[in-house]
Amino acid sequence: MIDTTDWLVFILVVGARFIIPLFIPFFPLPAIIAALLLDGVDQTIFQTFTNLPLDNYQSYDKALDIYYLSIAYISTLRNWTNHFAYRVAAVLFYFRLVGVALFELTEWRILLFVFPNTFEYFFIWYETLALWRDPRGLSRHTVVGAAAAIWIVIKLPQEFWLHIARLDLTDVLKTALFRAPPDTTWGHL
Repeated sequence: MIDTTDWLVFILVVGARFIIPLFIPFFPLPAIIAALLLDGVDQTIFQTFTNLPLDNYQSYDKALDIYYLSIAYISTLRNWTNHFAYRVAAVLFYFRLVGVALFELTEWRILLFVFPNTFEYFFIWYETLALWRDPRGLSRHTVVGAAAAIWIVIKLPQEFWLHIARLDLTDVLKTALFRAPPDTTWGHL
């Protein structure tokens, strides 16, 4: 049975996932990091504070991911001054979009590994770099090297962890740090 508290938590979390990305064009770095963090903890919030069934969580989570990544992509059109970096970002964005569409059609989790979300971290890299220097001076080698490093060193292991091994960071923390079963509530810990 879903109660009022469950609905309130659901509305607050999903509402935040809709509102926070609207700040990305104006405050790219803090807004995308906030969206990324919320994306990372929303399932844990639902599991900890509600009795909501999470059977279709993966599908609506991917839809909300595409929503905030689309706003970030639009932000690249508005804000980015290095046109080559923008083109690389476009390729990375559409590549992930194809992967998510194929995943939704087939439900093959390996597709989320094969089509990793490199765009998001590439966006963060560019926006972080833009805080200290003019990105117009970035060479093509630097841009491609950054995208490749993010893809290989960060995203492939992360996508494997999430979608192939199906590990959850909070579950790993519970078992490794607290020596508790993964289904133990955070309140109990």
